[in-house]
Amino acid sequence: MSGQLHRDENMYRQLNDVANSGAGEGGFAFDEATMRSIVTSWLDLAVSYARSRRSARDMGTVTGPGLDLASEGQALAASESGTSYLEYLKHNETYCLEQAQLFQNALDDYLGVEHTNIIEINKSDSPEPRAGI
Repeated sequence: MSGQLHRDENMYRQLNDVANSGAGEGGFAFDEATMRSIVTSWLDLAVSYARSRRSARDMGTVTGPGLDLASEGQALAASESGTSYLEYLKHNETYCLEQAQLFQNALDDYLGVEHTNIIEINKSDSPEPRAGI
């Protein structure tokens, strides 16, 4: 058996053990502290993507050093690449916020309280997601 195959099988067993622990076959069981920690982790990751996006915002507007065709072409290619990177960062930030919301909903259901809308809270008063809600 190759080392990679052994690691893959071992990882599968570990994930299967986690999936089946405490909640019956094929389920997950989290306590309140774990769910809060997961929400915070997703929000922290969203904050990281937001910061990266802000610090990379100029990557989408590269200007060439000269007015020649080569400079313009290189600047256009760099700008397109930068724009793609910024879109990637925004997509991942949004994904992280959505995952945080899903775990927050699960936590709210677990606690029997009304759902907290993480995405709207983050839109209303801060330029970046707030970790640790």
